[in-house]
Amino acid sequence: MKAAVQVIAGIISMIFISFSLADPLPVRGSDIADKAVPSVPCQQCFPLERLSGPLSERAAELLLKALDGEALYTFVGDLKPMSSGFVSFNFDAQSPPAATLAGLEETRRILASWQCGQEYYAGLHHFAKVFDGKRYVDGLVIRRGLLEKVIDQRASFLSGFGITRSADPLEIVTAVEYASSLERLRHYGYLFGYPDHAVDFFVDAARSQEADGRFVKREFQRLPTFRASDERSPFVYAVPVGHVENDADRSLRQRAQQIQAEYRLRREKYIGPSRPGVVRMLRDWFDDGQGACSPVNARFGLARGGGSVVR
Repeated sequence: MKAAVQVIAGIISMIFISFSLADPLPVRGSDIADKAVPSVPCQQCFPLERLSGPLSERAAELLLKALDGEALYTFVGDLKPMSSGFVSFNFDAQSPPAATLAGLEETRRILASWQCGQEYYAGLHHFAKVFDGKRYVDGLVIRRGLLEKVIDQRASFLSGFGITRSADPLEIVTAVEYASSLERLRHYGYLFGYPDHAVDFFVDAARSQEADGRFVKREFQRLPTFRASDERSPFVYAVPVGHVENDADRSLRQRAQQIQAEYRLRREKYIGPSRPGVVRMLRDWFDDGQGACSPVNARFGLARGGGSVVR
């Protein structure tokens, strides 16, 4: 069992190398900001209140956990089309316990409440491979506007599955999960939000290891998250030994730092005893000032050289 967990952890950590950043994008949403993304009344943005009391509390706890990790960069800004790993399950694939199935159902209900208009998809995703009889399932959140960009850029692969811009996000993830091993690694990379050079290196290293069985040494670039030290951040991608930070790395790091700095300011104000909480934090961040919420309204005072715009 320990070996299987280590294998899964290795697969997941190495999969996270992705999304093309050849054209540095502004922190405030890039193509998402340019297209029409309808706002909704802020009470309809992350409507966790619609869940029962205990389930609503659990939904808020899990949402904060996701924001404290790399999923922040899917919910806010333009860095990561998809994030996962904030909730995980493993169970006997032949005979899943009733309690586990109940937990999966409860989590699906929670993730269905992570909405703000139509810009997010949140749900559960299973891994195809079974390890020591265990099936592994991860929670994931997807930013539809960024996903559409991946579909456009990677049409040569995705169109082979009949995928177009209107495809359900989970349809796309499933196509990638069941692709051949190298295509699976590459296209998970494009979904998860890291520079092209890192994706290319990792796929080439995997191809080399398949050919001769020798592990290709690597180093790692880590980007800031609230939940972990810089040395243990889960927002991580592999690079060759001796890699010198390039323009794509710097652009990604600078944009992540801007978003993270603003998040920490807001988190300090909103999270804690007798404070408004995570839902209010996001609604105020996404508010256009007239009670209409959309993630494209999120701004970063530090990125503009001024003070924070925390309400």
